[in-house]
Amino acid sequence: MRSRLFNILKIAISAAMLVYVLLTIDLGELREAVLGARWGPLVLAALLMVASVPLRAVRWLALLRALDIHVPLSRLVKLYFVGTFFNIFLPTGFGGDAIRMMELSRVSKQTPEAIGTVLLDRATGLWVLFAVSLIALPFGYTDLPSETAVFVATVAAVGLVGGWVVMGTRFVPWLGSKVILPGQPKLERFYRAVSGCGADAAHPYVALGQACGISLIFNLLNIVVQFLIARGLNVDLPIGVFFSFTPILALSRMLPSIGGLGVREETSKQMYRTVGVSGSIAVGMSLTNFLLQPVLPGLIGGVLYAIEGASELRRNKSR
Repeated sequence: MRSRLFNILKIAISAAMLVYVLLTIDLGELREAVLGARWGPLVLAALLMVASVPLRAVRWLALLRALDIHVPLSRLVKLYFVGTFFNIFLPTGFGGDAIRMMELSRVSKQTPEAIGTVLLDRATGLWVLFAVSLIALPFGYTDLPSETAVFVATVAAVGLVGGWVVMGTRFVPWLGSKVILPGQPKLERFYRAVSGCGADAAHPYVALGQACGISLIFNLLNIVVQFLIARGLNVDLPIGVFFSFTPILALSRMLPSIGGLGVREETSKQMYRTVGVSGSIAVGMSLTNFLLQPVLPGLIGGVLYAIEGASELRRNKSR
């Protein structure tokens, strides 16, 4: 009975959230931003965004294999799409990660490892994005005001160093030996899941290196998507600007919001006005990005979630 109610609840949530997504899109503001848009670049951006979801699932697969957790790639792709669906309305733009943790924990029966790989999967994406931004900045800083370039460099450097301290050094285990926290055994098991893909792995840093390599491809695709969105809305900026701004916009989604909506638009307006883009066009670019990520892959995830819930409900009825 509980299983049936839970599956009915999953279908109801899927349907309600799909309606919610459609009703909460600011169509009027979006219409102002896309008047006269060139649809060729926008369609290409949409295709690249959807294609990036399986790519991220492959990155997750590399981390899981390092911990001897075997989940089919098709299942990970589905979980990524479903997680993207929940990113639309759960607090912060990373709320869907909790869904991936929960589902992977249910499948693998290894909760700390499930949490660790999901967080590490997300962290490698951000870490590589910071590295790309920092490497590209010397080639594109002339396109930015000096204070904006300094701000971008500072954020990227702090993120890069912080990520390396957590993932690539013994600082966290050393800190754990000095400080006793509630639930420390579970925290240590969680960290072993993270370090098991890095310094403590059977083949040190192989899985982490694979994840970073895939993250590099994904982040380059993401930057190209931002460039295509701008071109689609007739904004002509050097691509170096997008190498610099994309990490800041990605971080803004971590702030409390609904799928990053609102916070990302304000951040976009503040960042792009430093390079001469009007606030309304910058908001239009951000809303278009929201439609492509997370709404477009999220809608696919919502459909997959509803289909899976309906299938489980039918199986339970047939028993």
